Amino acid sequence: MQQIGWIFRHNLKSLTQNKAKLLVIIGLPILSILIYFLSYGAQSETTALKVGLVNEDPGVYTTQMVTWMKQDSDSIQSISKASGDKKLTGGQLDALVIFENGSEDSIAALNPQHIKVKSMQGDAVNNTVKRTVDASLSNIMTMIQASEKGGQDFSKYVTTFDQSKVSVTQKTTSNQQDIVLMMSTQILGFLCMMLLYAAGNLGELILQEKEDGTFYRLMSTPLSSKAYLFGNALFALAVVVTEITICLMAMRFAFKIDPGVSYFALFGVLFVFAIMAVLLSLALGFTATSRKSVSGLQMILFTLTSLLSGALIPVQIMPAFMQKIAEFLPQYWVMNAITTLQDNGNLASISLNIAIILGYALLFFCIASYKFTKNNRVSSFI
Repeated sequence: MQQIGWIFRHNLKSLTQNKAKLLVIIGLPILSILIYFLSYGAQSETTALKVGLVNEDPGVYTTQMVTWMKQDSDSIQSISKASGDKKLTGGQLDALVIFENGSEDSIAALNPQHIKVKSMQGDAVNNTVKRTVDASLSNIMTMIQASEKGGQDFSKYVTTFDQSKVSVTQKTTSNQQDIVLMMSTQILGFLCMMLLYAAGNLGELILQEKEDGTFYRLMSTPLSSKAYLFGNALFALAVVVTEITICLMAMRFAFKIDPGVSYFALFGVLFVFAIMAVLLSLALGFTATSRKSVSGLQMILFTLTSLLSGALIPVQIMPAFMQKIAEFLPQYWVMNAITTLQDNGNLASISLNIAIILGYALLFFCIASYKFTKNNRVSSFI
């Protein structure tokens, strides 16, 4: 036990003296959150845009458009042109939609014109607001055509459309919740890849110490080979668990992300994956012949399997044959466990997932043990 503690303290001292590695350990979990937080956050930014509506040509159709656009978002409001220009310049509004004179007749003629969008925040905001205007225009013109062909009053179609908006609102709310859950899953998927790379340092460390002779000199001392391996593996596991803890704490307290599942359950699933990652690193470390070869192998293996397993992109959008391939990868079962828990599953419902991940861990442990015991150069020093 003292030997294991010595190895652990030695690695900890080396780590604390290397500020770059410390920064990586702390920064990678935060990076995994930022990448997807900013990406998915951009999808919901449009609802927060503050838009002013100026109707200079009030009529049945323009008035109805203004009403619908205001109902779609609390941040959209009617305003006079003078006040709108002032607020747009002052930054109180993100965009201004102006229905100029002639817009009512052009809509009635199914050739909408004289509708302008002004913004001082660039094309991104302009295009977003234009899509909102186009959506309302499309609804208006569809109802105009229907009323002309069906011989019914335009207002009746408007009433029917308004009554159907309840289900649309519910669907929108559900979509927002789905986005948050999907974002949480992809953050943790990216974290899984980062954990593989973090654990992969163990294999590189063993090969580096083999190449510079440190490993064999240690094996010629009273330090046992088992204590050396267990001490390094325990330290690698501690580093990986630290990254998991940092990521989950940041999600919970810094970014206020609700993953739809208990953080303790998430920690449990990721902890099992961390054990497997460390054992995989040991297996690669004893299988590869040089540090460069294991580094290249890890880069290909970790990145490719993360892509195929659905850790980086949702597996649901992949072709059917790739979804079948994903089921043979350990990361897939981590992602599947998380989505199962998000769907109100309990720990019993992910028992198969945990068993499969532990099965991979046992496989890698057997490979590492076999390669280590068959190393003739090591046995000559014991």
